[in-house]
Amino acid sequence: MNTRMRLLAAVLVLVLAAGLFGVASAQSGAAGKTPAGKSPKVAIENRTVQLGEVLEGLDFTYTFKLKNVGDAELQILNVRPG
Repeated sequence: MNTRMRLLAAVLVLVLAAGLFGVASAQSGAAGKTPAGKSPKVAIENRTVQLGEVLEGLDFTYTFKLKNVGDAELQILNVRPG
């Protein structure tokens, strides 16, 4: 059970990161939106979460801290759970 929850958390983090990087790429390619040579870049404070032991049937919530470390405006237009 413990390994299963860690795997689930890792998959969720990867899906979130891939979605955010995809949004950043889409925004940087939009005509007239981003100055030439500049692009947004997402940094995720903690990419992995140690859940410890989680009992089956209980919900677990974790807040991921994101920061734009690029040199252009970052717009997150859509986020979906894993």
